[in-house]
Amino acid sequence: MAKLMTMFIILVSIQAVLLIYHDSSPVNTVIWDFIMNVQGWGTLAFVLALIGIAGGIGLVGIAAASTFGFKTDFLIFAPAIAGLISCGVVFVNLANVIRDDLISTFFTTCSVDPSACAPVTLIVGLVVGLPALYYVWTIIEWWRGKDY
Repeated sequence: MAKLMTMFIILVSIQAVLLIYHDSSPVNTVIWDFIMNVQGWGTLAFVLALIGIAGGIGLVGIAAASTFGFKTDFLIFAPAIAGLISCGVVFVNLANVIRDDLISTFFTTCSVDPSACAPVTLIVGLVVGLPALYYVWTIIEWWRGKDY
């Protein structure tokens, strides 16, 4: 759980820095909405959806465990995985900001077609892609029960 909490703190920090220092506001994530909407935690769609899905899968897991006799933790945590991975949209926001800044300052010839600019894609992939991959890997480790 320690790695997952560290990744959440990193995601919230990146979101806050993007909101403070970037001109346009990036897309808010469910973690950011959860942190900033303290009064409405019970009414957030993210929380209500997780409760409903977790309850449904929990009942299926309990029924399957009693019928077949296997461990249900894996099934119970399954609905949370999609929600946790969707919180990684912060990395997409960061990649867009870095790409736009690189194109406007260093690679001005790429302004016609930014998707075809290989150096920018390589830099953004290395700077943002590797931490995003680590984030997904951390979620998978948590789901498998290997995050201590």
